[in-house]
Amino acid sequence: MKNKKLICLIMTVFMAANAAVPAFADTESDIREQRSIAKEALSETKGAISELKEQQQAIQQEIDGIDADIVDLMIQIDQAKQDIETTQGQIEEKQSEIEDTTAQIEAKEAEIVKTEGEIEVTEQELEAANERKDKQYADMKKRIQFIYENGGDIGWATLILNEDDITSFFNKAEYTQQLHEYDREKLEEYINTIHEIEDLKAQLESQKAALEGQKADLEHEKAVLEAHKKALEEQKEIYEIQKAGLEENEQILEQRLAEAEAKKDNYSYMIAQARERASRIESLISEYNSQLQRIQEIKEAQRRAAEEAARREAERRAAEQAAREAAQRESASQSSSSSSSSSGSSSSSSSGSGSSGSSSSGSSSSGKKSGSDIVDYADQYVGNPYVWGGNSLTGGIDCSHFVTAVLRNTGNYSGDYRTSGEWLSAGEKVNSLSEAKAGDVICYSGHVAIYDGNGGIVEAKGSKWGITHDRTADHTTILGIRRVN
Repeated sequence: MKNKKLICLIMTVFMAANAAVPAFADTESDIREQRSIAKEALSETKGAISELKEQQQAIQQEIDGIDADIVDLMIQIDQAKQDIETTQGQIEEKQSEIEDTTAQIEAKEAEIVKTEGEIEVTEQELEAANERKDKQYADMKKRIQFIYENGGDIGWATLILNEDDITSFFNKAEYTQQLHEYDREKLEEYINTIHEIEDLKAQLESQKAALEGQKADLEHEKAVLEAHKKALEEQKEIYEIQKAGLEENEQILEQRLAEAEAKKDNYSYMIAQARERASRIESLISEYNSQLQRIQEIKEAQRRAAEEAARREAERRAAEQAAREAAQRESASQSSSSSSSSSGSSSSSSSGSGSSGSSSSGSSSSGKKSGSDIVDYADQYVGNPYVWGGNSLTGGIDCSHFVTAVLRNTGNYSGDYRTSGEWLSAGEKVNSLSEAKAGDVICYSGHVAIYDGNGGIVEAKGSKWGITHDRTADHTTILGIRRVN
């Protein structure tokens, strides 16, 4: 809203500045009025330039702030990218650990399968050993039964003792001893084998349990790793969302920055335009000052010319008065020869002289023209040229000099030259146009004319038209009506 108000102010100032650039004003009051307008426009333009500079500085501060915000966002985006890359590395690391753990689990499963196979083989071996033990035990029982059925120890001993020679005796005895030792060794061997197989089975089952425990631990570790990986992937998604939001904010700030830069450039353009117009207005004011200086010079020259003309007129009147006095003295001298007649003549002459003086005075008083005479006098110059600052009814004259010259020449005004503004205080005030009479002075802004009594005016209209009698008195705003006749 403030920017719109500022732009409206600047446009108003520019229009005022442009409006305040006529080629030349008609009168001194016109120039002073236009100079006042130009000074006001210059002041408003400089004020607008100051306000534009403030707005430009505010925009620059906004641009600096946006730049700082963009830098902060870029840092945050880079950090988010690093977080994403770090998290991705951790995810990949966890994935590698998961794969290693999976391989270990698979290896443990293979070892468990292998151990289970070994346990199965061991169980088969244990079963075979038990069968051999049972067979050996059965064979032993048969031999013992045989010995027992053949007289037990006595029978067995009798069988040995019935041998014919000692060698056979010892051979049989040794054989019997070997048979007992063999049975005992085999039995012990089978028992040891069974114990070994049972120990091996227990060991394998313990190993299998350990492997299954290790597998369970690895599976737990894998579950932990997968959970960690999932958390990292969720964290990565959060970082991705944050990064996308930061990048969107960066785009918004970039757009705001571009708009602010455009506003700054626009302010720079408006400031340049305002300075150009301020320079034009300053040149215009300088021209007005020069015109006013020329007017003062013209007025001074006119004053001197008027003084010179008055001096010459006074000299002429003094010479005429001296001539009249000389004639009167000569006449008095010629009539002094007859005393009575001379005295009567002298009285008559004296009386006549007094009447003549009174008549002259009356003539001077009655020398003023009527309103219609003033208009008729003014009309005879219609068509003559307009010259700004001029005072010749035939060679060129402006509006205020025209009114002054017409009223002077008709005997209705004997004062000094008046500008269009100064005519507002001359004579008597007429309240309205309906009360105006022919010969009254109509005053406008920077202009003055003579009323014709029928709604029109006689005026020195301008350099394009000259002296005219073609406009109505109310063609524009009337500032005042004065009666001087």
